[in-house]
Amino acid sequence: MNVNSFSKNGYIILKKAISKKNINSLHQTIIKSLTKKNITKNRYDKFCSLIPKKKESEFLFTNRISSTLQQENLIEKIFYEKKIMNLFTNILGKDLSYILANNLTLNTPDKTNSKENYLFKDWHQEIWSGANISSLQFWTPIFQKNNKFGQIEFIKDSHKWGHIPHQNRKPLNLPKNFKTIRTNLEVGDVIIFATTMMHKSSITKFPRLSLASLVKNFKYKNESFENNRNWKIFSYSELTKIERILGNHYLSPYRVIDLKPKINKV
Repeated sequence: MNVNSFSKNGYIILKKAISKKNINSLHQTIIKSLTKKNITKNRYDKFCSLIPKKKESEFLFTNRISSTLQQENLIEKIFYEKKIMNLFTNILGKDLSYILANNLTLNTPDKTNSKENYLFKDWHQEIWSGANISSLQFWTPIFQKNNKFGQIEFIKDSHKWGHIPHQNRKPLNLPKNFKTIRTNLEVGDVIIFATTMMHKSSITKFPRLSLASLVKNFKYKNESFENNRNWKIFSYSELTKIERILGNHYLSPYRVIDLKPKINKV
C-alpha cells in the first residue's frame, strides 16, 4: 500500500482488506436480523428476496440492518482490520471516529434513475453534504451479484478541483473533457477516497448492499456541517489515552495516586 498515492489519485483501493471471518459475520448477522434464521447457503439470493417492495422504505429497511451491525460492533471490527486501520492512521492519526447513523446503501435496478431514490445521484462530492475536507469516505460492497455492474465511478483528478458549483444535487459546470475511473471491487475489497472526489454510482443490473461511512480525526477542529451529526469514537492515540487517564483539562495532580496528605509540623 502506497499511502502517498492518496494525495495524487484521491483514493486508495485495498484488496481483500476484510477477512472472510468478518464477511461471514456480516452476511450471517444481516440475514438473521431479517429472517430470524441462520442461513448458510445462497445468502445473496436470500437477501434479494427480502428487499422491500412497497411496504417499507429502503431507508427504514437498511436502517434496521445498520442498527444491528452497530449493536454487534461489526462496523468497528471492519475498521480494525489491519490494512484498513493502517491506512486510517497513516492519513488521519489514531484519534478516530465514524458517523453513527445509517451506514448502508441499497441500490436496486428499478430505482437506478428514479427521482425518488435519494441514493442515486449525479456526479457529486461528499463535501456537498457537509463533509469536511479532512475527513475520509469509506466504501465497501457487502452483498452483490458480481463486480461488473453498479459500483462507484470517479472523475480522475477531481479531488484537486475544489468545491464544484452545484444545484439540486447536480454539478452546474464540469470540464468538457474528463476521464472517468470505474471500480470493480469484490466483496472484501475496500475503497477510501477524499471528500472532494467527484463520484457517482454506476447503473446496476442487480441489487447491491454496500457499507459507506465518513471517518475523521475527532481532534481536528472544523466548522463543517458534519459536526451536526452523531459520531462514535473507535480509536484513541497514546496522547489522548493519557488525557483520559488524567480525567479533566486541568490535569489535576495525583488524581489516580492514593497519597496521604503531607502535614507540615509547626
